[in-house]
Amino acid sequence: MKTGRTIRTAAATVLATAVLTVGAAGSATAGPAAATGAEWRLCMYLGSHPTLQMGSSGEAVRHLQCILNEVYRYQNVPQSGIFEEVTRASVEHLQLQFSKPSTGVVDAVTWSVLHP
Repeated sequence: MKTGRTIRTAAATVLATAVLTVGAAGSATAGPAAATGAEWRLCMYLGSHPTLQMGSSGEAVRHLQCILNEVYRYQNVPQSGIFEEVTRASVEHLQLQFSKPSTGVVDAVTWSVLHP
């Protein structure tokens, strides 16, 4: 029997993948090639880039969520500053797109992918 959390996690993963696949203009692009440069300016941030994971919160999380939405076109990630299931699922998907371990944790390796 699946728990409510398992079902929500699976739903968040499917939703994150579906939104990326469809995309804003119907294309399935993820990565720096999808960014024109203007998107990066929407996510200005001068703080540190700590390791982020489920339960993390603050401006670094909001910055991550902005990058996922504006640069990599994950349109369903709430910019709440709280690292929750949709953010984790989107990070896992992005990590797979860049052939990185799909941990859902934003560590130094993942930050280097997010900020090429």
